[in-house]
Amino acid sequence: MKYQYNLQDADFTVENIDIQNVSRPKDYRHSFRSGRVKHGFIYVISGQMLDVFQSGKKESICVDTGELIFVPKGSIYTGVYLKENTEIKIIQFDLARGELPPYLSSPAKIGLPNAGELIESFFKPTENRTSSHPFYYLSCLYNLLWQIDESYSRIPTKYKKLQPALSEITEYWNKNETVAYYAELCSMSEVNFRRLFREYTGMSPIDYRNDLRLKNAKTMLGSGEYNVTEAAAASGFSNLSFFIRLYKKKYGYTPKKE
Repeated sequence: MKYQYNLQDADFTVENIDIQNVSRPKDYRHSFRSGRVKHGFIYVISGQMLDVFQSGKKESICVDTGELIFVPKGSIYTGVYLKENTEIKIIQFDLARGELPPYLSSPAKIGLPNAGELIESFFKPTENRTSSHPFYYLSCLYNLLWQIDESYSRIPTKYKKLQPALSEITEYWNKNETVAYYAELCSMSEVNFRRLFREYTGMSPIDYRNDLRLKNAKTMLGSGEYNVTEAAAASGFSNLSFFIRLYKKKYGYTPKKE
């Protein structure tokens, strides 16, 4: 029996790939004041770094050991290495045509359990491959992009309708939107949205958002660049007392002890 498959055209194609392995001391800074010249995946091999963005709605992202971040071309930001001998690996590329998917339209952490293995493939060709071949890096990059796309499609069917709200909260956690707003994004009633959201995440939408804000504030305080008031405001908390109370509840101590 003969099988025939009709393959769809890709939404985009890539070109001009380059890779870098960088190690820097604590407090080393770099900046892209005119905007990043290529799209970039950045993976932290060891240490920790903080990127503070000057454009867009997300103000900062902290990347720990074993975490992967994507930064789109044109992003204006400053990065600081928070720990001694922080080592990162960078995969950069341009688009030959088309546009990246919406989840890669702004700076974001990429949650892939095998991110390290995928990034390492760029630097350690397998026995039967050679890094001098132009298709080698293309295959590595398309594999990375494919697995990212797969990961964004793995939400159980029952909860897929929550995706617009989850994406909105994850990207724009510092916006004070109402639960009704998030429910409308998902075309659901507020009651059903609240129920399904808690069932999937174990938290209410506001608690979920506050949890992201607290993690961001902790990172900012740890960087030494922000005091408590500044970190609270930058993370979306307008009430300092409320921020301190939530912070102590989550971490067991007040933010002043960071």
